[in-house]
Amino acid sequence: MNWDNIASIATAVGVGVAAWQIWESRKLASAAFEDSFDQQYRELSHLIPVDAFLGQPLDKVKQTAAREAVYNYLDLCNEQIYQRSKKRVSEDRWHEWALGIQFNLNRPFFKTVWLEVKTGAPGSFSFLEALEKTHFTLDPIKLKHA
Repeated sequence: MNWDNIASIATAVGVGVAAWQIWESRKLASAAFEDSFDQQYRELSHLIPVDAFLGQPLDKVKQTAAREAVYNYLDLCNEQIYQRSKKRVSEDRWHEWALGIQFNLNRPFFKTVWLEVKTGAPGSFSFLEALEKTHFTLDPIKLKHA
């Protein structure tokens, strides 16, 4: 084996290692991006009374405070759907989020706020509305963009 062959093999190995490092870096960046949405959800969930998550009625004071947090949650959901439609969210993470969104929107207080938003400001959360129309089954990657 001559030096040219060794150099060619070394170059090929180097290119392979560099490609693997880029792939790993991309996976880590993607996970960090997805985790940032999870963190936003956790922060918002702390602003919503436990009774809302348990399907229990809220008194007027709690309703007022929780209403804004749920609105912000709806905005977060819409952004999650948009990011998935742009292929910036993995399929596995998307399925977790879709189940959570569907589950939360079926809770009485969340459902009430969501209905109020859809009625009062139709189209303001167009990605969430489109997903709901498909009963949360359509992968947002397949949604048509306006």
